[in-house]
Amino acid sequence: MKTAIYISISLVLSMFLFSACGNNASLQKYIVEKQNDNNFITIDLPSSLLLTEDNSLSDEQLETVKSIKKVNMIALQLKDENKEFYEVEKQRVNSILSTDTYETLMKYGSNDMGASLLFTGDVEAIDEIIIFASDSEKGFGLFRVIGEDMNPSQIVKMMNKVNSQNFDLSFMNEIGGLLN
Repeated sequence: MKTAIYISISLVLSMFLFSACGNNASLQKYIVEKQNDNNFITIDLPSSLLLTEDNSLSDEQLETVKSIKKVNMIALQLKDENKEFYEVEKQRVNSILSTDTYETLMKYGSNDMGASLLFTGDVEAIDEIIIFASDSEKGFGLFRVIGEDMNPSQIVKMMNKVNSQNFDLSFMNEIGGLLN
């Protein structure tokens, strides 16, 4: 009897995963869907809210920041009571990110944690940067940086200037506190 129940549950979950990974599954739809889900922490920020008023960025760096239009962030904290839900959601995100829509720039990880950096658009004019990180003890986070003709080399140079004087990243402390 228990075996039949486990098989039934497995089939239902498999059908759910396959239907969620169809051609109409997109990262944007996933993020919008999760914005009203109390299991997730979500943040949507226009890039204008990231800069401090008294920043010391050069005109070139400011232009790079202006190529970023919006940042979406969702996170799912892993708890004892949501392990199955966590695994299903992590698999959904991995399935979406494994489509031909996204190009992988970098992957990092071990058995317990990992991160992927992906993008859409042209290598010299990126439209979207995706950062997906997961930790087998804490949960996962997904960042979607939406822009227009973002230049990856300029973004890397600008990231060297990321500090509290130039950028207001206080929301990251709050997210870290929620995940611990």
